[in-house]
Amino acid sequence: MIGSVARATLLATALAANGVVPTPPVSPSPSASPSALREIGRIRVTSPLCKTLVAHAVNAVDVVTQNDRRLELAEATLQGIDLDSSEFAKHRGINEITRQYVDLRAAAVFGNGIMRDFREEAKNVTSDEQRNNLATFGDALDGALHRQKTLADAMGRLIAYLDAHPPIDRVTHDEMIFDALLRNNDRRVSRNPFGFHSGDFGPTADVPDPLSVTARNAGVELTRRALPVAEDENTAAAQIEDAFSSC
Repeated sequence: MIGSVARATLLATALAANGVVPTPPVSPSPSASPSALREIGRIRVTSPLCKTLVAHAVNAVDVVTQNDRRLELAEATLQGIDLDSSEFAKHRGINEITRQYVDLRAAAVFGNGIMRDFREEAKNVTSDEQRNNLATFGDALDGALHRQKTLADAMGRLIAYLDAHPPIDRVTHDEMIFDALLRNNDRRVSRNPFGFHSGDFGPTADVPDPLSVTARNAGVELTRRALPVAEDENTAAAQIEDAFSSC
């Protein structure tokens, strides 16, 4: 995973700041370049300012990578959760989704705070070139955190919808479809599962999706919308050497 590569390279930089040159991993991730990792391991961070910047960066990357894992868990949870077999199942499921939402959002907000400190410290860098490189790195990493927070907010809207609607078991749902067919009104057009449009979740007409189906659709959408997070992480990882090698 790109986030893991970013974390590994930043940790290597932090170790180099203390005069420790880490050995490149024996079996790096398929997305990582072994030669690139070795080059990162040669970086020496000598000034107190750069050590502070690296410390902030390592902490922020740790938050990003933990949130990557939280998003993977949320995607799996949404795509497999039972919300319709009973009121108890719905309550239990919503509690689980809510816990994951709270953890993801709180961590992203915390990470944004770390990056604010990083930006403030970066203003003290005297080299325009390095300051610009640090800004590019910071924008990408902060962007990943902001996207993660946005995804958490979408989960919050999903929770609000699930909480406000009753569970629909399979028998009940089949009966609703049958009744709608008799009325020639089986118009089942699903809305955006994260509620960015009026009407929030579910279909537009008489036959709503079961809550579990709505959650499953949201899980698929969450997976799609998480892709730009990896792109931001990739940009940050590619900028590490230029941002910190002049320290």
